[in-house]
Parts: sequence; structure tokens; C-alpha cells
Amino acid sequence: MQFKLNALGAVFGLALGAILGAAPSAATQDFPTKPITILVGYNPGDNMDVMTRHLAELVEKKLGQPINIVNKPGVAGAVSLGVLAQAAPDGYTLASVVDTPLSRMLTMRKMDYTQEDFAPVMQFSSGVTGVVVKADSPWQTFEEFIADAKANPRNITYATSGAGSTMHVAMQYVGKEAGLDWTHVPYPGARDTLAAVLGGHVNAAVGSTQWVEDVRAGNMRLLAVISDTRMPAFPDVPTLPELGYDFDAHAVSVIVAPAGTPEPIIAKLDDAFHGAMETPEFKETLTKLIAAKEYRGHTELTAYLKKVKENFAGIIADLGIPTELNK
Repeated sequence: MQFKLNALGAVFGLALGAILGAAPSAATQDFPTKPITILVGYNPGDNMDVMTRHLAELVEKKLGQPINIVNKPGVAGAVSLGVLAQAAPDGYTLASVVDTPLSRMLTMRKMDYTQEDFAPVMQFSSGVTGVVVKADSPWQTFEEFIADAKANPRNITYATSGAGSTMHVAMQYVGKEAGLDWTHVPYPGARDTLAAVLGGHVNAAVGSTQWVEDVRAGNMRLLAVISDTRMPAFPDVPTLPELGYDFDAHAVSVIVAPAGTPEPIIAKLDDAFHGAMETPEFKETLTKLIAAKEYRGHTELTAYLKKVKENFAGIIADLGIPTELNK
């Protein structure tokens, strides 16, 4: 009889342990109970910073806790990810970056992190990049710009927001296809690249739509967009594929957490950010920045980032572009 009772007690204990182990902790159920920090991988005033700050204001209302924005610019967003990779996986520290340092850049450079160090939360936007020059420059078209670079090796300089970024690789691709020898100059953020062009320090800048206001104001000229479709705001500007360069730099804006963050917390954050991006206020912000509203949930985004990384690795290999990984 005693044996039966002990056996029943053991079975009951195992069952209770399984139930308690499967149940979400109080910290997970009550999340969030304190302020959340979002590391923005770009300078204050950059498009990603503007979008993230507005999104955070809307999410605060949904979650009932303050969201603090901390700018950690550098290496096209990779600096912020290096910090995030060391953060506690509790949902209280996130990062807002474009997908490049989470995917393409990992095929080009030795980083302090891997893709597996993060738990994607959601995607809230997408955009295209373009090549801009100063309005009083001698180049009226991208073809003229390329011809000048070919005729004057090493004289043409272009700026991007980081070595190994999609913009950098796009220009490497164009240079290889056109047989050019030009110089890449990396800067911490998009606004820095534009200031470098306007100040005469470099000939061109390649980046997201941070340049829209300057182009519209007549300070800069948009020569080409790095996409497979033209921009409705600039319908006369050709795409790289139209110019004979089969390269598409479709960039997406994402929120990520440290790997190991409980799935219920990821799902709750995903739901809150998704709801915020669907508001008329946020849609208006995207319209002003000429960015598209494009959503992927945490499960779909995880698969997407893996696919982008794999595809880009194939492009790099096919082009024979040297990287830090194959030296």
C-alpha cells in the first residue's frame, strides 16, 4: 500500500511539475512591468530614428509603459546589434535596424554576433535606396557618372552608412560590371553621407530616402534607384536593372530582441508594434518619408532574414567579391 501511495505521489509530482513548467511565469504574463529600451542603430534625425520614435510613442499607449530611445549608430546598424546581443533576453531591450546587419552584412564581415543571437519581433516598413550627387555636379545621369568614373580611375568617391552594407555591395557590383576603380568612404549614418556630398567631401552618396528633401529642394540630384521598380515620387529616375545592373537593394525595417526572449513576450511585442504601425498617424509618417508600410510577423521575419542571408551569400560568391570571411 505504501508503495502504491509513493508511486502515485511521484506521478502526481511529475505531472504538477510539467504543468508548472509549461505555464508562463508571472514576469511573462505581466510583461511589461517597467520601461522598455529600443536601441536605434542610426543617428538622431535619420529616417529609421524618426520612424522608430513615432512607432514607440504609439506602442507606449498599447503596453502602458514608457519606451526609451537610445541611439547607437555605426556600421549600418551593427553597433546597436552588438550591444543588444549582450542584453538580457527579457523583452526590455530591443533594437530597431534595417535588415542589412542582420543578414547581408554577415556574409561580408566578421561581426561580434551571429544571426542566431537574435529573436526577430516584427517588420514595420520597407524602402529603396538611391544614388545622389550634388545638384551643381557635372553629372545629369547615372550613365554620365559611370563614364566619368571609368575615364578617371580612383577619382570618384561615394559614401554609404557602412562597409559591407547593401549600398556598398551594390556599388561594388556596379563597379565590377562596369570595370570601375572608385573609392568607397563609409560614414556612421545617412545624414553624414549627405553632408559629405553637400560639403564637397565625396562625389556621391548611396542610401535610403533620407535624401528626398534635398532632392526636392534642388540641393541634390537623384541619378538612380537601387530597386526593381521606379519610385512613384520620382518616376523619371531609372532603376539599376533598367540601366543594365541586375541588383535590387530592397531594405526592410525591423524590431529585434535578444535570442532566448520568451515566445509569449515576442508575440506580445509583435502584436503591439503591428497595431501601432496600422494607425493613420504612423501611415502618415511613412508617407512623409516615402517609406512603404510592410509587415512581417516574428515567425515569417525569422525565415525571411535567413533566406536573405543565404541568397546574398550566393550573390557575393557568384560575383567573386572579396570579403573578410574568405581572406
